[in-house]
Amino acid sequence: MLILRRREGESFRIGEDITITVLSTKDSETQIAIDAPKEVPVLRSELFSAMVENRDAAEEQSQPQELLAMLNELQHKAPEGP
Repeated sequence: MLILRRREGESFRIGEDITITVLSTKDSETQIAIDAPKEVPVLRSELFSAMVENRDAAEEQSQPQELLAMLNELQHKAPEGP
């Protein structure tokens, strides 16, 4: 992990296409500006974590075709009524 110290108005670069600029610091809060190409996703860490959790949960869900196949199997195995 790289740790940098920057003052208001100072910036640093990530690669050739991304610039991070410190806009202001007040109390325990810092405002930064991120200049990156549109195809580079920029997400707060809590949003990224939620996105990963949602994706993982969606992958765990059965597909409709799988549910229909399971239902058909149950119907064929079920004993016939009186």
